[in-house]
Amino acid sequence: MKSFLRRHFCAIAREKMHYDVVIVGGGPAGLSAAIRTKQLCLEQGNDISVCLVEKGAEIGNHILSGNVFEPRALSELFPNWKELDAPLETKASEDTFLVLTEKKSISLPHILLPSQLNNDGNYIISLSKLTRWLAGKAEELGVEIYPGFAADEVLYDEDTGAVKGVCCTQHYHPNSQHIIQQLFEHLYM
Repeated sequence: MKSFLRRHFCAIAREKMHYDVVIVGGGPAGLSAAIRTKQLCLEQGNDISVCLVEKGAEIGNHILSGNVFEPRALSELFPNWKELDAPLETKASEDTFLVLTEKKSISLPHILLPSQLNNDGNYIISLSKLTRWLAGKAEELGVEIYPGFAADEVLYDEDTGAVKGVCCTQHYHPNSQHIIQQLFEHLYM
């Protein structure tokens, strides 16, 4: 179906949007990259255009996980995340590591565990809420976010072979109907 639609729409003129940086994926990593890019540019007095495309109809739609979250990376991105009302509300108060056998469980003492398994200072969070919060912070910094656009093709410069953009397909699902409307766009870096 996808190849049929691609061939069918190839003759249609595509809208081109030009950006300095295009990030594909609206998860925590993509949003953090967009945020840090804008922060660095603002620190240096530069203004570049940053665009983020996400296949989900809304940012956070595909992030369904609960998470035990270590806030070190968030502290590097936003040192004042507590004052900014980041959705880190429940501190991990204790953790237990069990070895399960067929009939019982054996608790291992913390001294035998690697430090990465110590959750002191970590938070129990909804990763979806954190992702939506990061999206709001990215937009405040000037990142343009386009949910509902799946990047399905990398575009290369014919002369140099360098990546010059992505081709996106817009997926539109109004309410409970499953209608897919194809709209191709080039997002150039």
